Formats: sequence, structure tokens, C-alpha cells
Amino acid sequence: MPDTTGPRILVVDDNRQLRRLFALYLADEGFAISEADDGQAALDHCAREGCDLVLLDLRMPGLGGLEVLARLREDDPDRPVIVVSGTGEVDDVIAALRAGASDYLLKPVEDLAILLYAVRRALERSDLLQENRRHREHLEQEVRERTVELTAANSELQELRRQLEQENEYLREEVGSTAPVSGMIGDSPAMRRLLREIELVAPTGANVLISGESGTGKELVARAIHDRSPRHERPLIKVNCASIPRELFESEFFGHVRGSFTGAVRDRVGRFQLADHGTLFLDEVGEIPVELQGKLLRVLQEGEFERVGEDHTRSVEVRIIAATNRDLLHEVEQGRFRRDLYFRLNVYPVVVPALREHLEDLPALAEHFLGQSCRRLGTEPQSLRRKHIAQLQAYAWPGNVRELQNTMERAAIVSQCGEMSFDLGATTGAAATVARESAAAGEVLTDAQLRGFERENTLRALNAADWRITGEGGAAELLDLPPSTLASRIKALGLKREEA
Repeated sequence: MPDTTGPRILVVDDNRQLRRLFALYLADEGFAISEADDGQAALDHCAREGCDLVLLDLRMPGLGGLEVLARLREDDPDRPVIVVSGTGEVDDVIAALRAGASDYLLKPVEDLAILLYAVRRALERSDLLQENRRHREHLEQEVRERTVELTAANSELQELRRQLEQENEYLREEVGSTAPVSGMIGDSPAMRRLLREIELVAPTGANVLISGESGTGKELVARAIHDRSPRHERPLIKVNCASIPRELFESEFFGHVRGSFTGAVRDRVGRFQLADHGTLFLDEVGEIPVELQGKLLRVLQEGEFERVGEDHTRSVEVRIIAATNRDLLHEVEQGRFRRDLYFRLNVYPVVVPALREHLEDLPALAEHFLGQSCRRLGTEPQSLRRKHIAQLQAYAWPGNVRELQNTMERAAIVSQCGEMSFDLGATTGAAATVARESAAAGEVLTDAQLRGFERENTLRALNAADWRITGEGGAAELLDLPPSTLASRIKALGLKREEA
């Protein structure tokens, strides 16, 4: 085997002939190759000598491949592991990717160029992640140093703030470059988890059930999964199940022939046939009538259906991405949704967070929607000031991202006539909801209830302003109160900032 100082690769497989084939091929390509015939030997080698990448079989005597993969990832999360297995079951693929595998190749690998491409791509991705981490650490250190300078030199405050905003924007671009998903904005932990879920499931053929509140962007997630899947050259066909009349569901899904029912004046192709070898997105899937759910299940299980009024059976191969804002498991327990259909759809669940759960992404989202609205209206671009961001982050956003988009469009229209403003209501959160409901019911609120509302709203303003009372974007400005009045209210309510 040629001596080399290239990247170190460990080939783990109990099949000696296959192991030697991979080793000889990769050695000729300039890699330093080591071999192991079982999982324990692989772990011992990595602990003793280390390696840059592991090619791992799943089915081996002794330690199973998934257990070896988990321990390798625990020891070094940055080291790429490519699973090369003779099993192509969707459950195995999902399990391996969830455990941290960089890629999944199916035996036999008849064209070793595919193996070489996967290895080089995994190593390049690993190098990029490490480079991005170094960028982040460097920039975070620079942010900390600049913050100290800002405290000591108020005269340079505005200039340094602009520099920090530019550096933070660059940092977000660096992080996003490892896993860009078109149209999805945000770098919060919740959004990073969502992007990772998309990365994991998109390359597989597994059905996906997207859940989340209305307005969170479930269709955008479905589009991202489709665009990053092997089916991206085929169409993503969308069906809003909540908008289809009950008597037309079967025709909408499967199509019909002319004369099959009143109004069927010509043949029509159904959504399943349009999505053949592509992806079918079933939005609000919980609205499908129970009597049609059995026919939908048959298509998912057997890939066969008949148009309405036709005896000819047609075959179709479709990936299903479903979305719902309901608790489908509760619907199953109430008898409104078939249990077997639920499990067919819920192969891989994805939960889209509500906007209130990742408010750190709100500034970037708001700027994006504001820019869109200004371009659509043909007006001068507008910028959000610090006080605007504080007002937006103090709101609960029951309508989620869709409500934010509408709010920014209204703000773009209003700003043409004067100061930008947002119609968000005087109070927010759970207490405000109770207040509105009580008022609507004609109830008289007690003084304790009013004090509770006042306390919650004051706390929201303080937290949104980072407990800064005066100045632009301060809590007093958000509450439209004199700073002295707010200071007295804080003392009277006994409000104190919680220690981090």
C-alpha cells in the first residue's frame, strides 16, 4: 500500500475482501488507510491513533454499527462518518443520519468513484465546519473586546455599533453557509435545529409530518425538504385539504373521468398523478374526511388508485409531506383520524417553532419583510430602529411569522405618511388575552387582576429594553410613560431583574 501523508481514513467492515478493495482504491487516491474488522477494533484504533474519516458498516458481529457510530460521534462530533451498508431500509437510513452519519451509501458500491466523491465531500464539509467555528470564535472574541471599548468610550458608540452589526451579519452568513435553505431566515437555536432536521430527512424518501401553529411557515419547510431531495427536479404538488369541498376530495386526489358525476364535463388528472415521482404536500391534512382516509392509506401502502368513474388501476410513486396545526394523535384518540394513516404519515416528524419561541430571529425577519413591502410598494427603503425592534419583540405574535409579515406591510404603508408605527395593541401575552376575553364577556375586573396585567406588561417592556429605562428604545418609551413614573411603578410593584 503506498505510503502517504494525506487524510487518514479508517475502513470498518467484517468483509475482508470488500474492506481491502476500498482500502486499495482510496490509498491510490492519496489517502492514508487503516482497517478494522469489527466495531470494538474501530473504537480502539480511533482512541489510540485517531483518524479524519470513518467508513462504517452497520451489520457486524459484536458491536453494531449504530452503537459504534454513536460512540464515535460522542468522542469527536466533528469527525465525519460515512455509513456503507447492505441494508437500504428507510428506518436504517433515518437512524444512521439521526445518529450523526455524514452520508449513507448502499452496498454494493459498483462505481468506486461514488465512494471517492462521498469521502471528499464529507472531508470538505468537515473542513468548512471547523473554519466556520474558528470564524465564530474570533468574531465573538472581537465582539466582547468591542463591548468593553464601548463602555469606556461613549464618543465612539455609534461607529462601533455599526461595526458590530456588520460583523454579526457576517457571522450569520458564515454559519448559514454550511446549510443554506432557500427562503428560511434565522440563526436561533430553534431555527438551527429545524434546519438540521431538514438536512437529515430531505435526502431520504421518508414521509414527513410537519406540525406547528398557523402562520409558522410549514409550507416553506415542505418546499425546503423537496428542494433538497433527489426529487427536486420533479414537481412539488400542493393540496390545501381545508379548502376542498367534502364531496370533491376523491376527485381532487385521484382525478375523474368525464360523466362520472354531475359537473364532470371532461377528464381530470388528480393531484397524486401530477406528483408522480415527485412530492405531494398535504396542507391541513387533519381536514381529510374519515371515509376518504382509507383510500389515501391504500395509495401510500400500495401505490395504486383509480380515478372516480374508472375501473382502470393506476400506479404512482409519491413522497408525502403533510402539515397540520392540530394534535393528530388526539384526533386519532377521538376517532376523527385513522391510526394507521397517522403512522404512515408520521414516519419523520418535524415541529416548526412558533415565532415567540425564537424572538432572536425577529429582527432579521422583520427587516426582510419590510424590504419586500417597500420594493412592492415602490417606496424608499425603510430601516428599523432599536425602539422598533424592542416593540416587536415585546409582542406575543399569536399569528406567528404570517402576522409579522402583514404587520411589516402595514408599517411600510404607514411610514409613507410619517413615523413608522405598529398596530400591536396596548398589552400582550397571556394576561392581555384574559383581559380581552373578560372585557368581551362584560365582566368587571378586580383590582388584583388589573395589577397583574400591569405587572406583566411592565416586565415585558423592561425585558424588551434589557432593563434600560430611559433613552431611545428604553422601557419608558415603550410604555409611553415618563421615566420617573416608570421608576416609581417598578418600586411599587417590587420588580427586580433576575440574575442570569
